[in-house]
Amino acid sequence: MFDTSHLHPMIVHFPIALTMTGLLLEFVRFFFCKNETKLPHGELLLYFGTASVVCAILSGFLFTATFTGKTLEVRNLHVLLAVLSTVSLLLTSSFYLIARFGKQKRDVFRVVGLIFYVISAILISATGFMGGSLVYNYMIGV
Repeated sequence: MFDTSHLHPMIVHFPIALTMTGLLLEFVRFFFCKNETKLPHGELLLYFGTASVVCAILSGFLFTATFTGKTLEVRNLHVLLAVLSTVSLLLTSSFYLIARFGKQKRDVFRVVGLIFYVISAILISATGFMGGSLVYNYMIGV
C-alpha cells in the first residue's frame, strides 16, 4: 500500500538537482554567451526548480511526522531553511522574469537574479543537508 509519508522524500530531490544544474548552466550563459537569448536552459531549470520546491515544502508540511526533543529542533531548522529556500527561489524567478519581460534595466535584474540564484543554491544545499541529517541521524531505526 502507498504511504503518503513517502511523498516528501521522493519530491525533495527535484529542487536540489534542478537548482544546482540550473545554476551551473546559468553561469555558463552569463559568462560565456554574448547573446542572452542563447542557452536559457538555466533559467528554465530555475522555473522548474521553483515549482518543485513549492511541491516539496507542501509535502513536508502535509505528509511528515511530528517530532519531539532534539529531533524537533533539527526539524525546525530544516523547516526554516526550506522556507528561506522557497522564498529565495521565488524571488530569483521574479528577477529573471522581470529581466526577460521588463523594458528597463534588464542587465541589473539579470545580475541580481544570478546573485539570488547563488543564494538559493546555498540555501537549498543547507536544507538538503539538514533533511539528510534528520533522516540518517534521528529517524533511521525508529
